[in-house]
Amino acid sequence: MHKRTIGWKAPVMALLVLILSLQILELYHQTHGGAGQMLPVLMYHHFEETSKEGTVVSSARFQEQVAAMYEAGYHAVTIPQVIDYVEKGTPLPENPVLITMDDGYTSNLTIAAPVLEKYGMCATVFVIGINEGEDAYVHSGEPFWQERFAYEEAIPWVEKGIIDPQSHTYDMHQLESYGYSGRDGTLRKDGESHADYRRALLEDAEACRQRRQGKLAGDLNALAYPFGYYSLEADEIMKEAGYILTVTIDNRPNRLRIGDMDCLRLLGRINVTDRMSGQDVVDRLAQYSSLRMTPRPE
Repeated sequence: MHKRTIGWKAPVMALLVLILSLQILELYHQTHGGAGQMLPVLMYHHFEETSKEGTVVSSARFQEQVAAMYEAGYHAVTIPQVIDYVEKGTPLPENPVLITMDDGYTSNLTIAAPVLEKYGMCATVFVIGINEGEDAYVHSGEPFWQERFAYEEAIPWVEKGIIDPQSHTYDMHQLESYGYSGRDGTLRKDGESHADYRRALLEDAEACRQRRQGKLAGDLNALAYPFGYYSLEADEIMKEAGYILTVTIDNRPNRLRIGDMDCLRLLGRINVTDRMSGQDVVDRLAQYSSLRMTPRPE
């Protein structure tokens, strides 16, 4: 009669099963209402050497704000990093913040980028495709109120990982009152069929890709809605167009959850002005890192 032995295989298999179970539980916890990762998103526009009102931030104030974030331990992240966290669980740095700039002003490169580089930060710039590299508004012929950069000018900053140009649509940064498109941002026109609306948004997204083809490396996978005008219908079409991450101008926090790609859609942003000190920005980031998630807009 042979004595039965357990051997080494059973304990090893039990250990592997335990590890796999813990990983599954962790994924479930983070995907279904668990802690996840809070991601505050900052919104900038244009920069000038001297202090201005509205969406314009002075170079001195921007440096103060970025320095304060750096000293407080915040780490700027890129769109690919954010997507990789949600899609693959790739860890983000401690205290992540997504810095964004709308419209594609030359000052994003000449004023903001050197400051970001100094502090080891980076930013996503949402570029209006039809204005890229132009001297005037295409539809009216009127000169820009501020200069816009060409993709070629951004290449050195893109290669350094400081600037990531993404989409602010190709030609939907318009209002119906302008008299050119009859549309407010990406919203559907009165009486427009879903088929025609879908075609318009998909064609705009394709025009963005064609505009940057052969000029910039990297994926075009993020969109900022012009004027903050969006709808769930528009966002579904933009998802179809290949935009994995979308942002609004809504003032709310964001919670990322591993395995939940929908958490990358319609992110809220903090509008940063010249009136905000560096400490003001840090305080707002701290608040948004601790707030509970607000309901997704319906």
